[in-house]
Amino acid sequence: MNFSESTNLKKLPDLSTASNLILLYLNGCTSLVELPSSIGNAINLKSLYLTGCSGLVKLPSSIGNATNLQNLYCHSCSSLVELPFSIGNATNLRCLYLVNCSSMVELPSSIGNLHKLAELNLKGCSKLEVLPTKINLESLYILDLTDCLMFKSFPEISTNIKVLKLMGTAIKEVPLSIKLWSRLCDLEMSYNENLKELPHALGIITTLYIKNTEMREIPLWVKKSSCLRELKLIGCKKLVSLPQLSDSLLYLEVENCESLERLDCLFNNPKISLKFFNCFKLNKEARDLIIKTSTNYAVLPSREVHANFTYRANTRSSMAISLNQRPLSITSRFKACIFLVYRGDKEEEANVREISISYHIKEKHSLDVFVPYRRAKYFTAPSTLTKHLFIFEFNLKRM
Repeated sequence: MNFSESTNLKKLPDLSTASNLILLYLNGCTSLVELPSSIGNAINLKSLYLTGCSGLVKLPSSIGNATNLQNLYCHSCSSLVELPFSIGNATNLRCLYLVNCSSMVELPSSIGNLHKLAELNLKGCSKLEVLPTKINLESLYILDLTDCLMFKSFPEISTNIKVLKLMGTAIKEVPLSIKLWSRLCDLEMSYNENLKELPHALGIITTLYIKNTEMREIPLWVKKSSCLRELKLIGCKKLVSLPQLSDSLLYLEVENCESLERLDCLFNNPKISLKFFNCFKLNKEARDLIIKTSTNYAVLPSREVHANFTYRANTRSSMAISLNQRPLSITSRFKACIFLVYRGDKEEEANVREISISYHIKEKHSLDVFVPYRRAKYFTAPSTLTKHLFIFEFNLKRM
């Protein structure tokens, strides 16, 4: 049953006879305030979609009767304050999405009964402070608390978690017991000074987020972290240089670091992705290093296309490159770039947070050359990004 985008829908029909209902879509029903208690009769309901139901205040306690429910999506239900205690009766629940439920204050202790729950996403629940204690969700492998600004206590609700996202929380302590979480492979955290006193945590943090600090240099433990795969430096306005970082790093994002001038390092991992957004003080040596380094892709500020890129094309046009000028090796690697210029559209700036850039490489009229990877690739950037180069690489193979 699909009522999605019925913005004037205030009340659902009686569901007393909906015992065969399997899917119920209510996405974007912004006027819907509550669900009927008869939804408990939908005993075969497997997925309930409530994304964007911004007027929804509560779920009926009868939701616990939907014991076959596997997926509950409440993304951006901004008026939803709590879940009913009876949610613990939905013991087949596997995915619980409460993303951007900005009024959500707490979860009932009965979620401890959800032993099949695999993914719990609470990203953007800005009023959520704690999770129930003394529970162990043995099937839980992803817990996302990103941007839960009020959340202070480390969530110990499962020892089997594989992915734990804590960026944008107020968590400053990591318990020693985390060393016993044998399945944990991704731990995302925001930087705080206490972390350097927690050696048991330093060796397992894979993503570190450093934002708006007075930091003048990267701490030693960050430089030496052998497990770090992603590092984000946002608004570090006093940071002047970047030191050598671990070769384990696969993603480096540096944004609005207005004093950054030097890169006292090399990027030795060819799979790394580099983003230098609005770092306009980068010196020539730093820019040349980024351009010449082999990467997955790279973005850096620039007033023009670098001289190394000899083939040019205008906006919204394709570019053809002749390969007859010199013999090709069996495999040849090429580097290309796109020059990004913001048009200054104020209406677009207000409505679009990101822009998407895509490119597609293909061979034309050739029987002996092909591009191994034809699928278009996508890249997102702030909508107001201007005078930056987006650099990428691709291979050609001679048959």
